[in-house]
Amino acid sequence: MSLKKDRFAVILCAGYGTRMYPLTKNRPKPLLPVGGKPALDYLIEEIMSLQEINDIYIVTNDRFFKHFIEWETKWDTPMKKMGKSIHLINDGSTSNDNRLGVAKDLDFVFQQTSHFSEVLVVGGDNIPLFRLKEYWLSFLNKKDHFVMALMDEDKERLRRTGVLLLSEENQVLRIYEKPTNPPSNQFCPLLYFLKSTAKNQLTKYLSNEGANNEMGNFVDYLCQVETVKAFFPDKGRLDIGDMESYKEADEIIKSLLL
Repeated sequence: MSLKKDRFAVILCAGYGTRMYPLTKNRPKPLLPVGGKPALDYLIEEIMSLQEINDIYIVTNDRFFKHFIEWETKWDTPMKKMGKSIHLINDGSTSNDNRLGVAKDLDFVFQQTSHFSEVLVVGGDNIPLFRLKEYWLSFLNKKDHFVMALMDEDKERLRRTGVLLLSEENQVLRIYEKPTNPPSNQFCPLLYFLKSTAKNQLTKYLSNEGANNEMGNFVDYLCQVETVKAFFPDKGRLDIGDMESYKEADEIIKSLLL
């Protein structure tokens, strides 16, 4: 398969959600209901608002591939009306023990593509509370990669995520994945706007012996070899990482729908 699109989105959904067992043992986390519909639907709706993106590639695993096929059928008609398409990609893994990891899953898509100019990369367990369009259009007019920066004063939560070290010009100098001593109160969830050079840089990164498959580690590498800027959305995002955050996301979305 050759994916010949100039701009597209990649949604990473190949994890097994082990922190939410037994709820996610036979159900993929991005398809859990939040506010009455699958969490992934909120991402799809946002990406559909980006006129420059006509193709959305969703990477999943072999265990949950059929779940996504069933979910995708309801999007056929609205996607066709807008001239857009969802493409499901099976990374072939069958359990948490033989999973590829998010960085290799992204590379799995990139290695099937020809040239692209820009790509939106996002984790399937994220629900943005802000409009993507404003920041995406700004990114298209710049030459650098962009990553999202959010604030958190809770040191314990920062120790479980990727923490940013920024310059005064908001250039990302480093991303420290799960640091014992967070260097700032700004962190970077898995939502990136990447230029075409990210494809070769990801291949180079993964060729290094002992390369970690966390996306934060790849972006840390990227910001040391190319320019990565941070953007600061006017609102945050909901992360379905564990049972507590899942319940919180459901409550917040329901309150917004009232």
